[in-house]
Amino acid sequence: MEEKAGQLLCGGFQGTKVTSQAYKLIVEHKISSMILSRKNAVNVEQMSKLIKDLQYIAYTQGNYKYPLMFAIDQEGGIMNSLFDPDFITQYPSAMAMAATGDPQLVYEISKAIAIELKMIGFSIILGPVLDVVTKLSHQLVGVRSFGTTVDDVQKYGSMCAKGLRDGGLFTVGKHFPGIGNATVDSLLELPMMGDTLSQIRQNNVVPFAKLIDAGLLNGVSVAGCGVPNISPDETHACLSPVIINQLLRQELGFNGFVISECLEMEALYHSIGLGQGVILAINAGCDLVMVCHDLKLQNEAIESIKKGILNGNLDEDVVVTSFERIEKLQKQLPTWKEIFPDGIASAQQSPTLFKNEYPEQWRRHQELASLAYQKSITLVRDYGGLLPLSKHYEQTSEVESILVLSPLLSPISPTQSKPGKLFTGEEVFQSFGKFLSKHPLNTRKKYVVLHTTYTANGLTPLHESLIDKANVVVVFTSEAARNMYQIGIVKYISVLCGANPSSFGGKRSKPANPLRKPLIVVATSSPYDFFYDKLMGSVYICCYDYTSKALENVAALLMGDFEPQGCIPGEQRNATKRRHSHDEVNAKQIKRKWLVDEFDMARDLSGLIKLWKEIEGGEDSVNMQDEQYCKRLGGLLSTSNQKHFVVRNSSLNILYGAVLTWCDGTMGHILFIVVEKSKRLHSIGKNLNARAERYLTREKNCSEIRLGSSFPLIMFPGNLSTGSNLFLRRLGWENDKSPRKWILVLNELSGWSVPERILKELMIVGVRFDVCTGQSQLEKLIQKGNLTPQYRAFYKEAIKNIPSRSIHEVKIIIALEPSSQNVIGSVILFTNKSEFSKFFPFIDQCISEDLRESSIAAPVIGGIIAPVIDQSYANLVDIFKYGLICSAITKLKNYILDEDSLDQCIMCDVVDDEKTITGIRDIGFEKWKYYYDYYDKKATQWKN
Repeated sequence: MEEKAGQLLCGGFQGTKVTSQAYKLIVEHKISSMILSRKNAVNVEQMSKLIKDLQYIAYTQGNYKYPLMFAIDQEGGIMNSLFDPDFITQYPSAMAMAATGDPQLVYEISKAIAIELKMIGFSIILGPVLDVVTKLSHQLVGVRSFGTTVDDVQKYGSMCAKGLRDGGLFTVGKHFPGIGNATVDSLLELPMMGDTLSQIRQNNVVPFAKLIDAGLLNGVSVAGCGVPNISPDETHACLSPVIINQLLRQELGFNGFVISECLEMEALYHSIGLGQGVILAINAGCDLVMVCHDLKLQNEAIESIKKGILNGNLDEDVVVTSFERIEKLQKQLPTWKEIFPDGIASAQQSPTLFKNEYPEQWRRHQELASLAYQKSITLVRDYGGLLPLSKHYEQTSEVESILVLSPLLSPISPTQSKPGKLFTGEEVFQSFGKFLSKHPLNTRKKYVVLHTTYTANGLTPLHESLIDKANVVVVFTSEAARNMYQIGIVKYISVLCGANPSSFGGKRSKPANPLRKPLIVVATSSPYDFFYDKLMGSVYICCYDYTSKALENVAALLMGDFEPQGCIPGEQRNATKRRHSHDEVNAKQIKRKWLVDEFDMARDLSGLIKLWKEIEGGEDSVNMQDEQYCKRLGGLLSTSNQKHFVVRNSSLNILYGAVLTWCDGTMGHILFIVVEKSKRLHSIGKNLNARAERYLTREKNCSEIRLGSSFPLIMFPGNLSTGSNLFLRRLGWENDKSPRKWILVLNELSGWSVPERILKELMIVGVRFDVCTGQSQLEKLIQKGNLTPQYRAFYKEAIKNIPSRSIHEVKIIIALEPSSQNVIGSVILFTNKSEFSKFFPFIDQCISEDLRESSIAAPVIGGIIAPVIDQSYANLVDIFKYGLICSAITKLKNYILDEDSLDQCIMCDVVDDEKTITGIRDIGFEKWKYYYDYYDKKATQWKN
């Protein structure tokens, strides 16, 4: 048994070729496995040859029954042991893959990783990482973890392990029992985990237990940390029988192999010595002990194992069981004949490279990597809709500058050459500047990219000058919690960009000033650098690593090449199509209770308009940037008998969300819900919706509530609400729209005349048209017309202005029966200068481009709405309606003074019926935008 002592050692060495140390480990100690890391790597071809050379030594001189097992850490992102962009695919880190929200993508990537590594010669991968990190103690593990919740780590860790296994590698879950909340003891310089065994069972080990039950782990790697509340006498979890034999073996029922962390630790070396540590680790349940650097210590480890076997310090059953677990793996390795089919000739052949051998599969792996990086990039917040920058550069004609500020970081690959005369670390972000400056949009040289670094020494006058002259500032951070100088520098940059210094702490008696200069903050490692500091920067992006692929996708996101899809694992996902079960939330289950205030015009209007302008509508949406639209919206909201509601920061007087309501009789309407982008995952919309429903049902006694309204008409499909149908479904609203209606536009009004066909028919029927001068004229028509609630509301408002005192005020055009002079039809006529236009705040946006570009300061737009015909004249309804419309247009032309310019007219509430639209088109109208009377409706269910 002592001759097989090397089977229990996983060794390592320094060098990219076979060294005397490596030769001795194989030939003399006959170790079973080796771990190869960055210190052994140049590129894929070199690594493949190194493994083949080591295997050939074991085959020809080591008298090995089975090939050597080679292990590697290849976690993705910047945590890879092997970098070679030409011959091994670069994938994102674990947290980045979880940020995609796509478990199947994690599986496919993991399988691809394993396939490529296996072809190089590896058989063991030290992964997946199954640590559940906490948000405030993530420094040890960080983006190596799949997330901050047990569910995320379990879900993505399972798919990762399955992919690695299906790709042909032995999986080793780490770092048992989980070090996501461990911290480094400054005295011992050793990670310490203060959890009790009970706490560990409830949280840390849950992902390990699930993967063990599913049979997805060949091995488990025990963490290199202290566990004082579990084994106070042990300096290392690898030495704790409570952790391994009791918790892992007995309670979790794990029968695979257990490997220790590297035992060449300063704390262990000085406290008990490495030899003692090896014996304690094996007795505690480790099958493989890792000693991967120093040959002297490796010799000590082997000698200690031999002595332990001979002296009985190592139980024979324990050692035999470990041999059996290792041999179980070895039996699954390729045979010597498969590795060297032609003997020495096979050993001398150049390594077979995956890219050359399987070009189609290689291309597929590159596509997977590109997709993963793109889907992982996370846009946490974007105040004012700054992104994409391309929408600005498409409009500007001036050359602007983008300043990139980055910290000095260690290059991902030590062999990476430095372009020009740069300090080490300056080259890391060079690729980002190149990607950004060479973007296709910049072919016309609309912007220049300037790049410089910052250090713990602070900003120089040159930095300040560059920031002052730049149009946009992009600042990168990396693990700011461990590099505190970055926090101070980014805050100072924010001040230079126009932030209020008082917003960074202390008493905030005044509102924070908006940034006068856009500041984009990009976290390249931990997503929590400025996650909680909502006032930091205009935009906050997380990319999880600073590889060239990650930085390229950040540049692409800034320029609008794709929509951001990533979400920080553990944080609630934005409402998009790829959401999972947790999105199906009951609308009544409001997670956070916010104070909802009544809307106050003087206090809240400017904040509402600011929120409104952030909305990104579709092609059929209204333009929220329009000044007249916002002015009319203010007039609408000041209507005394209607209430609206807001959620606000009362200290800073900042609006976080608003809901607009309307009530006409027994019908209640929720006109619009808008929530500030950075607050859309905090239940504000649910609170606003609940308050609006309560108001409409309990205070206004509405028997039915509708989402949307044609009176007033303030929204089109493109900007229905917060921008998400899924958001509305969460609130209990469905997609149950009323029939579609159109707004039609008549252009070139000055040259318009009544169509000859309509004029002839009107002359035949003899109907006369006039302006209504009293409410009594309309009473019978309105009673007989069986008007809809919207039409009744239209006429109720219009009648208030009879008789009209202004040429621009709303008027009602009536049709009079020739003999009796009874009113047999009516239509409402108004202009964009009338008070009535507040119910149609979009009216100015139909102005033609020619009129917009003219010198006319305030063109007049006419509006026609709500034609009503006495149903007694069923056969003549169409001609009467056309007559009312033509008469209204004629009155418009006559009423407008010479100095006014009226060249357009809209007609609202035109049903989406081919006959109706064709008839009105014959008058000269064309389709402009469509809408619905409502988007959903529900009966009220409130109880007293």
